[in-house]
Amino acid sequence: MPPISGKKRTKEIAIRVTEDELAELKKRQQGTTMAGWMRDLGLGVTPMKPADPELVRALGRIGSNLNQLTKHVNINKQVDENVLEQIKAIRASIDALLNEHLRGEA
Repeated sequence: MPPISGKKRTKEIAIRVTEDELAELKKRQQGTTMAGWMRDLGLGVTPMKPADPELVRALGRIGSNLNQLTKHVNINKQVDENVLEQIKAIRASIDALLNEHLRGEA
């Protein structure tokens, strides 16, 4: 959370941690500084991990395919076997991406 315009941070809080605790905090730290990250956590800012660019591209391709299928169904006013197979393939792709992404975070 950036400082409110015109207000300077003048108060300081000090905490003591063990070496292990410091290592764990550094491992979890997100953002530019430890102080900024801890301030955000204390003030209720939800930390967000940056999105994997390859995952974003893959989801974009899947979304494009889904839009094409939707257009086809809207034009033809029916869902044929080919469309159902493509929807199943899209679902499998999404499941595979999610499993791969979640496995990478463990």
